[in-house]
Amino acid sequence: MKFFRIGIVIIPLVFGFAQAAHSQKLGDEFYGIASFYSKFLYDKPTSTGEMLYRNSYSAAHMTLPFNTMVEVTNMKNKRFVIVRVNDRGPYKPGREIDLTENAARWLKMKNDGLTKVKIKIVGFDGDIMLEAFDSLTLDSPPKFIPKFYQKTRLRYRKHYRLRKHWQHRKYPYLKRKRLKIMSYRAKIHRSKKRHKKRK
Repeated sequence: MKFFRIGIVIIPLVFGFAQAAHSQKLGDEFYGIASFYSKFLYDKPTSTGEMLYRNSYSAAHMTLPFNTMVEVTNMKNKRFVIVRVNDRGPYKPGREIDLTENAARWLKMKNDGLTKVKIKIVGFDGDIMLEAFDSLTLDSPPKFIPKFYQKTRLRYRKHYRLRKHWQHRKYPYLKRKRLKIMSYRAKIHRSKKRHKKRK
């Protein structure tokens, strides 16, 4: 009877973890603390069976599906890098993602050790579906007040768009990827509608 009760408790936990691992959508972003692999872990197999190398751009995450492409941005200096999830971890509480030495060097976080980062999902199954681009926008329009004039401020803002001709590439699970892309387009359309209503 005891074994039966334990089974009832464990099965929902495992099922809930599996659901959380596949609930992420294209364009989702979250924040956390990033660290990088210890030098003793290189040239050893990861959770996917691949070998971990210093010069690779890969990462470890606890819940994201394998081969998810994420853009990691260092919140301190705004440098970013795209890595592929091929391992599980980090196992220390409070940490969100583990990066390889090459990715950590690009983000210039080697001296800091632990760094606050923004993580954005930009692709699945090893394919980058979203690409970043900068656009020049008005930060504040000019204001004319007696005895005072405020200049127009211009700022480069980072935006994302779907990569062209991604649907013509040959890779498995194309139908599932199309569904993810369509949900992302619907999300953008809803946000534009809300913005128009506010105006």
